[in-house]
Amino acid sequence: MYDCNEFNNLAGILMALPAPLTVLMESEGLHSVHYVGFPGPNPLTAEQVLEDAFQQRADLVAISASSLMQNPTDRNRLIAKSRDQLAQRVLLELPLEDEAGMTDSECLALGFVRLAQTDRQRYYLFDLKTYKPVPDWLNPKFWANPQNWDKYRW
Repeated sequence: MYDCNEFNNLAGILMALPAPLTVLMESEGLHSVHYVGFPGPNPLTAEQVLEDAFQQRADLVAISASSLMQNPTDRNRLIAKSRDQLAQRVLLELPLEDEAGMTDSECLALGFVRLAQTDRQRYYLFDLKTYKPVPDWLNPKFWANPQNWDKYRW
């Protein structure tokens, strides 16, 4: 239970988050979020997330543009750990015009889709549920072909 001051502080923090992030949290009903570089209730730094001991899972990992402004190796390690170990959904905030940062092609290659764009930022989302649609042939109907048993010699 929050007292009035805690509730006001939490409401102020949530209002400081970017609109695409808050809309995603509300529409998907996300309860646990890791805020990497964002002013969230329990903010994290990229260094904390990259520590081997950090394995706490969440519904979403939101990574700010400032956290992604590192060398490409650490940036890719942060994205990969977030996507592969920490959450089913990862949101990236990227500057709209940034020649040194990640391009649209790099985001798409990592499985992200463009979620939103503001006047200064681009937002990309990775969602494990929608990452790869299940192909038609991947169902039990095509595996053993029981209708062909004792009809053909294989």
